Amino acid sequence: MKFEADYFDFVEIRKNPGNISEYIALLYGRDGKSYMLCNEEDVVVSSRELEHLVLMLKGVGIRKAKIYF
Repeated sequence: MKFEADYFDFVEIRKNPGNISEYIALLYGRDGKSYMLCNEEDVVVSSRELEHLVLMLKGVGIRKAKIYF
């Protein structure tokens, strides 16, 4: 799914509820809808390393995110 530029109001990085040793990214749209960051196969992207998610989000143009430990 593609989104227009600046569609997302804010992004959160949180512990994965299915595996608390990993983090996931939640993206919140201007229209109130929320999404999880997924790969091309629609699998939720999760990582044990915060830096991995931060670099991925930067790569798609996200400039700010709240991080919850």
